[in-house]
Amino acid sequence: MVWPTSRRARALAALIVTGLGADAAWGHAPPSEDLNDRYLKITPMGDRIRLAYTVVFGERPGQRMRPRLDRDRDGAIDDAEAAPLGSQLSAQVTAAWTVSLDGAPVPLAWARVEVGLGTPTVAAGALSVDLIGWVCTEPGAHRLAIRDDLVLDQMGATELTLEASPGITVESRTLGCAAMEQDVASWTGRGGPLATGFDLRYRASADAPRPHDRRCQAPRRRSGPRRALIFVGTTVIAAALGAVVMWLRVRADGRARTRSS
Repeated sequence: MVWPTSRRARALAALIVTGLGADAAWGHAPPSEDLNDRYLKITPMGDRIRLAYTVVFGERPGQRMRPRLDRDRDGAIDDAEAAPLGSQLSAQVTAAWTVSLDGAPVPLAWARVEVGLGTPTVAAGALSVDLIGWVCTEPGAHRLAIRDDLVLDQMGATELTLEASPGITVESRTLGCAAMEQDVASWTGRGGPLATGFDLRYRASADAPRPHDRRCQAPRRRSGPRRALIFVGTTVIAAALGAVVMWLRVRADGRARTRSS
């Protein structure tokens, strides 16, 4: 599967990675009345793999949760009061995750954590937590493996999306040891195929999008020929300086002998 590399496609991909606002437009199902749902979107790009993880707490779970967030009991939840929920869930997800890139484990740190209340009033219902993370890569072939053992109370639906990205060739993808035939897979309840694992093999071309945020900026490396030239130049300069010093010493010794005679 090869995604097109048109300018328009690259521009759309750049818009997708600029913030959480794009994730709100996935077309999620309405919040459940009694259950908590989760959504994971994986987007391979030119210099990274973007991971967007959303947990939507249903109407009744949200109603029970909101009063606990309102620490000053003023009937409204501000950003500072909502932040601990984001921190708690991000730590819970991180502990349940196992991520590896090209066979090496990757420590996952969420770059952005946002609690979506919809309305800050305590009397409201459903709410969500959005987590955005990055796994930095380079152009070429890669293998991403993810396992997620997260267990939530009243766990409802899970939806996993592999997002199309320009310049990316998907070579294979499996979910729960079976081929993932579509870009979106979903299931209900605890466990599920993500607990067994998601495995993605893909290739990123030089045309694949790279956000201009410098989060995954590759360090500059000196090429072998350039290092060799620098070494040779340094050696030549050192030898020349040594010759000049020797000549000055010989000349000084000759003058001294002439004076003494």
